[in-house]
Amino acid sequence: MFFPLQRLLSLFFVPLTLICPLSAQETGAEGVEEKDWLEFYYENPTPDRFIPQLKDWAEDGTLDNDHAKPALIAFISQLIRQNREKLADWYSGLAGLEPGRMQVMHTAMLFSRTEEADTLLKEQFGQAYEDQKAETKKILEMPLDQRDTMDMLWGFFYATGSPEPIRRLIVAFRFKDAPERPEGVEVPEGYVPLYKDLPEFVHHSLIANGERHPRLVEILKVLLEKDESFLETEKAGVRAVLEELGQLPTGNEV
Repeated sequence: MFFPLQRLLSLFFVPLTLICPLSAQETGAEGVEEKDWLEFYYENPTPDRFIPQLKDWAEDGTLDNDHAKPALIAFISQLIRQNREKLADWYSGLAGLEPGRMQVMHTAMLFSRTEEADTLLKEQFGQAYEDQKAETKKILEMPLDQRDTMDMLWGFFYATGSPEPIRRLIVAFRFKDAPERPEGVEVPEGYVPLYKDLPEFVHHSLIANGERHPRLVEILKVLLEKDESFLETEKAGVRAVLEELGQLPTGNEV
């Protein structure tokens, strides 16, 4: 029915642009690098390509790849939000997909939080869908220390180019000073909580994507300058990213 997101695993410390095998850089007839449709979708939205692209991903195994699914689900969920009037036709156009692959679409519809998706999924699954929806957080509200959350935030960004998922990623810098052994919690010897890895992972993922996405660099600069809700650890994290990218604005030296 819906994809069990809580059991997804990511390849930590590997940029998501390398995790998802989505024909990432193809070469055109003149030897010019073609931008990946998913990763750079927000630059040139082409929703009419959705059905053939999803069928291609079904054929090449992408929809079966657990590492790719979180980003795909989030990406598709935002395409649905942007193209609500197309969802019924998209859904019927994917009717031939195997149930396991259709789970990706169903879960994306769930995360889209749209009336159009609600209508279709209620007809298909009834009360089971209502129960699943009640248990599922919105993408921008998911706990950061779930491994699939980071990839979903990048999928959200690739679809929209919006600052909201980037701001959510930056929150992970707050964990830099968090204790490995919280008081009153019994932690096994040698165990390092996932949240302790988050600041370094977010740093590397922002660097990897910032090198490819000028839009991301601009978002980081604007947030650093204007977001008054930033904590000092968040500011330091963003400054470090911009400095490594050679984009640190004057007056914001680390």
